[in-house]
Amino acid sequence: MAAIQSDAAPRDRLPYWFSAGHLCIDWPFGALYMIAPAAGLSFGWSPAQVGLLLTIQSIGASLAYLPAGLLMDRVSNRGRILMSTFFWVSFGYILASYAQGFWPLAILMAVASMGDAAWHLMATGILVKAAPGQRARVLGIHAIGGAMAGVFAPLFASHLLDHGLFGMELDWRDTLIVVVLPTAVMGFLFLIHVSRQVPRVEPGTVARPDFRGLIRDWSTPFGAGLVAMMVLYNLGLIGATAMTPLFLQTDQGMDVWQAGQIFAGVLLVGAVLQPRLGRLADEVGRRPLIFAAAILSAIGGVIVYLSTDTYWIVGGLVLCLGALTSVRSVVLACAVDLSGRSEATTLGIAFAVLDGVGAFGAVLAGLIGETDLSRAYLMTAVCAGAAGIVAVMLPRRQSR
Repeated sequence: MAAIQSDAAPRDRLPYWFSAGHLCIDWPFGALYMIAPAAGLSFGWSPAQVGLLLTIQSIGASLAYLPAGLLMDRVSNRGRILMSTFFWVSFGYILASYAQGFWPLAILMAVASMGDAAWHLMATGILVKAAPGQRARVLGIHAIGGAMAGVFAPLFASHLLDHGLFGMELDWRDTLIVVVLPTAVMGFLFLIHVSRQVPRVEPGTVARPDFRGLIRDWSTPFGAGLVAMMVLYNLGLIGATAMTPLFLQTDQGMDVWQAGQIFAGVLLVGAVLQPRLGRLADEVGRRPLIFAAAILSAIGGVIVYLSTDTYWIVGGLVLCLGALTSVRSVVLACAVDLSGRSEATTLGIAFAVLDGVGAFGAVLAGLIGETDLSRAYLMTAVCAGAAGIVAVMLPRRQSR
């Protein structure tokens, strides 16, 4: 695909613009880890229902991943489409704030998350095509924005829920409206400035995705093993992430603000490490880092389950969640390495597996932790440990 050079800023700035965009488009999603438990407590839902709410949202996102990947591999003017996702997300969550029950809220959240999903495929597809030799690095730069949203959006939401804004008390509905403001602002910034910097593709050179080749790649022993590893990885990650704010409030007796601070601090560890580990993975290989992170996460999950002391629990959460978060870009780079073509479509498959199938980790963790939420971390420990074992058993033929 021949790219048309942009007369705007140099293309090497795009990973940083996209990281900022990632921060803003993921801001409402990150805040939902505090807003969903607040909504659940307001409606009187069980932990399994809160987990199901987040699962449905992630399934909604997974429905948009592959179509967005196909679109990004075929269209020439990708900047405008990328820009439109900010407004999709903003309007979707504003509508969700008016929902009066479980299913209306779940469906509207799922629709809003489709715009978020489309952003991920478009942005990451553009980046890995522009830097084929530094895939984990550019994915790590892009990922830092989403990781920061995962850190600071829950903290911001918990502050709003516990302390209000400018002296006004806010419930979960008001908070959901406030947290979409950064998304809308970034949408206008992309509209007037950033979208023009995205390299266009000559219409005559836009290639059709090689579906036969992709199917052949994913049907190999390496491809099948990679799918298994990604599913196990995300089952553990989403399960622990979904239950942690609720666990800290209900089992540890913390208020929303305290739970938000600890949750944000735990995710900050993974956010800081993600670009560094992405660069390292380009140099030393993917599998050793994934294996080490998975084993550390499994150890952390067991610590959380067995401990009663708050300090040990927080330390266990740092290992359990921080380690898995830190290698997400490395896992995605493995998927692109698998085929080396139709990058956005390949990432669409990877995201659909990670956030679609893996989304059931939230509801499974809620069901397992129905009577004791600490049991949810045993599930994460088992899934993470299994993912690490599968990672080191992947054939060497196509892995780095």
